[in-house]
Amino acid sequence: MSDCVHGGETKANGNCTVPAPDDGLPVQCVGYWAQDKHYYIQRYIEATREVRARFLPPVGKGGAAFVDLFAGPGRCRIRDTGRIVNGSPLLALATDQAPFTKLVFSDFDAENINALRRRTAFAGSRVEILHGDANAMVDAIVDRIPAYGLNVAFLDPFGADALKFETVAKLAAVKRMDLIIHYPTGDLKRNIARDPGRARAFVGGDSGEGLSSPSEVAAGIEALKSNLTTHGYTGKAVRSVPIKNNKGVILYHLVFASKHLRGNSIWNSIVRRESRGQGNLF
Repeated sequence: MSDCVHGGETKANGNCTVPAPDDGLPVQCVGYWAQDKHYYIQRYIEATREVRARFLPPVGKGGAAFVDLFAGPGRCRIRDTGRIVNGSPLLALATDQAPFTKLVFSDFDAENINALRRRTAFAGSRVEILHGDANAMVDAIVDRIPAYGLNVAFLDPFGADALKFETVAKLAAVKRMDLIIHYPTGDLKRNIARDPGRARAFVGGDSGEGLSSPSEVAAGIEALKSNLTTHGYTGKAVRSVPIKNNKGVILYHLVFASKHLRGNSIWNSIVRRESRGQGNLF
């Protein structure tokens, strides 16, 4: 793991050896491009508040959940600047306009779970945190999601091995569930020639069979979308936004899927502009 000049050595779990100065809890060491990811998540939460409000009391009774299967410790240190920022769990919890009625977080790492529990304790029963492999716990996670609510799941694994399509499919079975999926473009390109089966497990079905070289990895996004259509998603025209490092190399894509055209329209509007104010060309 690379070291952070502002936070010290990076541990095997991706966290800095130097904790956050204000609460003394672990932070994940990330590149500045993580702010791009957080930008799109924040924009999505804001852009869907009016629709979400229809499912919240006193107007509606279905509720709304934010699900994060790879939640981390809840906060990050940008290794380029040393800045401490909220990760996706705390971004979702912080929204006060049409707030989520349920937030379901999971992580495999015990240090992350402990930090997340302490950072979200103030929210009480709105937050449920599960410790373990998300693929093994997905049924328990689904049980905690409002069956008739307006829900979104953010699936942000470190690499292709950490998330299986069968897990995505179980989340997709929830009636109203938007998905924001980290598609590990860089990881698959580095490893696909050696182990093309990883691509198939990630995108689902037999679609990964044809993915055997780095030049074919981008096609896996369309295969993933196609397999999601069998679960009621409409996603063919939905833009998948690239997240790049400081050299312009694509690290991964954020793939969005919704069962409603309104959700697709909202996402496409969000990703027309990058976090630094530049227009995206597709």
